[in-house]
Amino acid sequence: MSHVNKYGLSREIPEPTKLKIRQHCGFGCIFCGNALYQYEHVDPPFSEAKEHDPDHIVLLCGGCHDRVTRGLLSKESVKRMSLNPKCNEQGFSFGPFEIGTTPPEVIIGNFKCKNVATLISIDGDAVLSVKPPTEPGHPFLINAFLCDKDGREILRIVDNEWRTPSSNWDTKINGSRLTIRGALREVLLVLKSEPPHRLIFETVNMKHKGIEIVCKNNRAIQVTTSTSRFVSKGMSAKDCKIGIYVTHKEMLLGIGCGSLFIDHLELSHSPNKS
Repeated sequence: MSHVNKYGLSREIPEPTKLKIRQHCGFGCIFCGNALYQYEHVDPPFSEAKEHDPDHIVLLCGGCHDRVTRGLLSKESVKRMSLNPKCNEQGFSFGPFEIGTTPPEVIIGNFKCKNVATLISIDGDAVLSVKPPTEPGHPFLINAFLCDKDGREILRIVDNEWRTPSSNWDTKINGSRLTIRGALREVLLVLKSEPPHRLIFETVNMKHKGIEIVCKNNRAIQVTTSTSRFVSKGMSAKDCKIGIYVTHKEMLLGIGCGSLFIDHLELSHSPNKS
């Protein structure tokens, strides 16, 4: 397959144009909402295009793209759906995680958890948890609810299916990484899947009930409340009920039976002025 068409136009779409397309389509296939997508030139097709016009390019999942290529889905239908993409109608794009039948390892920054039921509990809410299989031979189930610092939902995981609101500024899939941004240089979340046994939150910048959790580029995890802050530069929990339990009054680590390892922990009781 040629990387340029007869007008010399490269198949590589500039990133600013891709962003406009993702935002218009709600970060998923315009027909089904699947966030594992491809960029499709609608009218004209790529072979006849002289430029990458975001008003004439849409997102299609592999299945829907194949239907278009095989002539089972018309360009007229694609044009019609581009006026009201599925993600904007339902409010989110979605995608699956492959999780195995043994307890997955979940890593948040440099905090490693294995067989921990609730990885993070904030003021009584389980914002990240792993449930056992509902039946023998079925997968473990990851659930999460993450918001940005203004309290807007940016990611929800429901029994291994992740959903990202179409109201996000940007949601991008690159290989096995999911990246959510609140602005051009504001990365809110980078989540990497290593199926079937590992899920890695490489970057997190979130707030829940006034409590902030931040980790950047696989480094130290920082939890900040209205009265205190702790920074862990290396921590692991195994076979616990709760990994991190935090309220505005207290922080507890490694609750329940199991083991907790802390390489280095810094604790400050200075009020959060932000």
